[in-house]
Amino acid sequence: MPELFNLIKGDIISITGAGGKTSLMFYLANKLKKRGTVLIVTTTKIFKPENTENNSFIFIYPEEIDSISPQDNFIHIFCSKIQNNKIASISFEDLDKLKKYFDFILIEADGSANKALKGWKNNEPVIYPNSSKTIAIVDITSLGKEKNEDTIHRFDLFQRQYFNSNKIIEKNDYIDYISSNHLFKGFSNEKILFFNKIESITLFEEFFNIVNSINITSKIYFGSIFKNEFFIFKNITPIVLAAGFSKRFLGDKLTFKLSNGKTILEQTLSNISQIKFKEKIVIGKNSFHDKLSYKYGYSYINNPKPEFGQSYSVVLGTLNASLSGYLFIPGDMPFLTKNTLLRLIYEFQKYNQIIVPFINGSKKAPVLFPKRYRNELINLKGDSGGREILKKENFIRYDFRNSKEFFDIDTQNDLKKLKILEEDT
Repeated sequence: MPELFNLIKGDIISITGAGGKTSLMFYLANKLKKRGTVLIVTTTKIFKPENTENNSFIFIYPEEIDSISPQDNFIHIFCSKIQNNKIASISFEDLDKLKKYFDFILIEADGSANKALKGWKNNEPVIYPNSSKTIAIVDITSLGKEKNEDTIHRFDLFQRQYFNSNKIIEKNDYIDYISSNHLFKGFSNEKILFFNKIESITLFEEFFNIVNSINITSKIYFGSIFKNEFFIFKNITPIVLAAGFSKRFLGDKLTFKLSNGKTILEQTLSNISQIKFKEKIVIGKNSFHDKLSYKYGYSYINNPKPEFGQSYSVVLGTLNASLSGYLFIPGDMPFLTKNTLLRLIYEFQKYNQIIVPFINGSKKAPVLFPKRYRNELINLKGDSGGREILKKENFIRYDFRNSKEFFDIDTQNDLKKLKILEEDT
């Protein structure tokens, strides 16, 4: 089994939130039963599952607590009481008795009436105090839907707790919801946020923007239970390289104005800023770079030795970045789109390898490096940047079709091509 959520023998896992609690619980149970004995319980209510060819359950009842003999390769489910085919909540006292028999215990500890958001009662969620981990599920597929009782459990209570006058569910509703910490209320051990149903680049963008708008210390996963995809979220820092001398251009190409009135560097920074990043950096060498960085919310790092070549800018960017990956972007890429950046970032989430875009068989920028290459990056010299690392390290190739996005300006003659590309925009 992959080390999903880093589960180990002895773990007691409470699951809260909405958008796949029961599915995740049974998914984990089927994986974990190959590693030890597994028990499922609820501190709220769950439907009693049926035995099928693919799933074999052993039901345990209160009178059997003192005579349990768990079996390998089975999922055990404790039924304190059954009403309307629903298993009622277990008491903490009974859980205390049961935990010594099982290697893994999975607890459904929250209810949301199959809706992505809810108003919270004072006693919710019901997290077992001896849980070693709590996994909170977030389902953002309700973005853009109308706010009402059909989309939000206990809508009136939700409105009082997270008042926002907008009529539809927006990103800020999820930011407030997650930041309130109700999903982990009263819990102090390991906290895990899992964003489920992230099954498209559009939803990945929404997820990425939400995660980078909240300040939480919990580990973050995303993916899709349905697609059997689970990824640890690895945040990245875009580092814009703007300290070059543009020797072949015979002037500072980054100050050249496009037909929309923006300079090449400003358009590049503006495009990147369409995505919400926790941190973003510009490596430059003058006040023009500094002012543009401030305008678009970048941290500006002055390169005091631009004559040392691009590698020194890479070194400075790496030294000042604090996240799990470094996305190096030349400052002269005004046609680079957020969709392309998101695809590179998404590939990085899946593989945690160097990600390199290709056009017609040729390597292009920007290139994304995992943090584990930090030492190699800060020891670079000359004008080759990270290309030296690519010569000796494995990387993930991602092929793109739109060569326009990867057009960069090296000479005055490239300005003619630039004008043609602008006309085609």
